[in-house]
Amino acid sequence: MKLLRCFVARIFVMSLFVMLLSACGAPQYTVQPISQLDREVNIVVVDDRETRAGFLQTIEAWLQRHDYRYEVVADGSRHDLEKLTLEYVGHWTWDMALYLEDARIDAFYGGQRVGEARYEVPEVTASPSKFGKASLRIDSMMNALFAKINGVDAKAGILK
Repeated sequence: MKLLRCFVARIFVMSLFVMLLSACGAPQYTVQPISQLDREVNIVVVDDRETRAGFLQTIEAWLQRHDYRYEVVADGSRHDLEKLTLEYVGHWTWDMALYLEDARIDAFYGGQRVGEARYEVPEVTASPSKFGKASLRIDSMMNALFAKINGVDAKAGILK
């Protein structure tokens, strides 16, 4: 009987350990960078009304820091096929604190998708790396989208 209890206890502890490890997934970046971008391209950012204002502010700050010419247009505006158009969406959620759960920035030119950056926190995670400044995650997405860094470097930046 004692041997059986010890065996059951070990199985329980090992199962708990496996569950904890699976719950510690770090945020992930998936990136298809914009290729062959002309430095003189005009950029249009479509303002997503459903996303927190800080997302757009971070995109604008990034574009200004990197000397890109851009304009912001209302959600639902038609794409100008001669300009690089950025569309974005971000979702925040609570888990003891507010954090960016998932985000997407898509780039279009000439009616075609020419790049995309995605950020996602796994559904079930106990990893503290999900917390942090959303602006840094969005900045990493922009860096990866415009091929300043790759997705691996973007992820490494948030795990520091």
